[in-house]
Amino acid sequence: MSTERKTDEVNLSYISKSIEKGFKNLLKICISIFLFYKRKWLLFLGLLIVGIIGGYFLDTKLNNVKSYTQDIIIEPKYDSKEFIYDFIVSLKHNLKDAKFLKKINLDSNTVKNLKNVEINPMIRASDVLDNLHKKYGDKEYFYRIIESYDEQTLENDKYRNFYKYHHLVFVFRKEDSNNITISKSILNYLYSNEYYQKVLTQKIKQTEKSLKKNKETLNFIEEYLDKLNKAPIENKNDLIMIGNESEIPTISALLVRKQTLLNIINSQENILTLDDKLFDIVEMGDVVSFGVALHKKMVLRIPLLLFLFLSGIFLLKQLPDRLIKYVNS
Repeated sequence: MSTERKTDEVNLSYISKSIEKGFKNLLKICISIFLFYKRKWLLFLGLLIVGIIGGYFLDTKLNNVKSYTQDIIIEPKYDSKEFIYDFIVSLKHNLKDAKFLKKINLDSNTVKNLKNVEINPMIRASDVLDNLHKKYGDKEYFYRIIESYDEQTLENDKYRNFYKYHHLVFVFRKEDSNNITISKSILNYLYSNEYYQKVLTQKIKQTEKSLKKNKETLNFIEEYLDKLNKAPIENKNDLIMIGNESEIPTISALLVRKQTLLNIINSQENILTLDDKLFDIVEMGDVVSFGVALHKKMVLRIPLLLFLFLSGIFLLKQLPDRLIKYVNS
C-alpha cells in the first residue's frame, strides 16, 4: 500500500514539475518576443506609418473607382421564370458567340463594357403563401407546411417560381451611352422567343373567343333581368337556356351568375391588356454609379500585413539557430 502511495506521489511531483517547466518556457518565449519588439520598435513604428500612409492613398484611389449598374424589376408570365433564369445564367457564355450577338443586334466591342448580369427573386412571404394555398387549399396540413418555411428556406432556388417579381441587374465597367442599348437588346431578344410567342398567340386567341361568349351571355342575362323587372313571369317553373345550361329564372340565381361572369370577364380583359408579353417590366431604372465596397479598409489592412510580413522574416531568420540550440540542450 505504501509502495503505491510513493508511486502516486512521484507521478504527481513529475506532473507538477512538467507544468512548471512548460509555464517557464512559455514565459521565456513571451519575454523574448517583447524584448525583440522593444529592440526593433523604431523599425516597426516606421513600417506602420508607411503602411497607414500607403493604405490611405489606396483607399482614396479605390473610393474613386465606380461601378455602374442598372436595376430592372420584371414580372414573368406563363411559367417562363425558369426559362428567363436559364437564359441569364448562360448569357455570359453566349455573349462570346458572334452569331448570338448578331441575333440581339449587338457587337463584341459594345458588350465588352458589360461586366455581369444577375437575376434574383424578390422574396415575399405572401407569394409563397398564395402558391401553397393554391396547391393545398384549406386542408389541415396546409398550416403545418407553412410553419416549416423559414426565411432561409424561402431563399432556396427551388422556390423562386413562387415569387411574382424578380430583380434583374446589369453591371457595367464604365459609363457609356450604349449601356442602355445593351440591356434593351437583351430584353427584346427575350421577348421574341419563338416558343413563348406561340404560347402567347394561342392564349390570346382562346381568351378573345371565350371573352366574346361570356359577354354575349352577360348581355342575355341583363336583358332577361330587365324583362323580369318590367313584367315578372307567371310560371316560376319555366326554364331558360344560359350557355349550355338550363336554369330557373329566379332573380337571385341570375344575379349570382351575372357577378360570376363579370369577374371572369374582368380577368380575361386583364389577360388581353396586361399579359400580352413574356414578362412585364415593373420598373426600369437608369444606369447609376456608386463607389466600390472596399474603400476605408486598406488603411488598416496594409499596416497589419507589413507588420506580419516583417515579423515572419525575422522569425524565419532566427528559427534555425533556436532549433539547433534546443536540440543540443
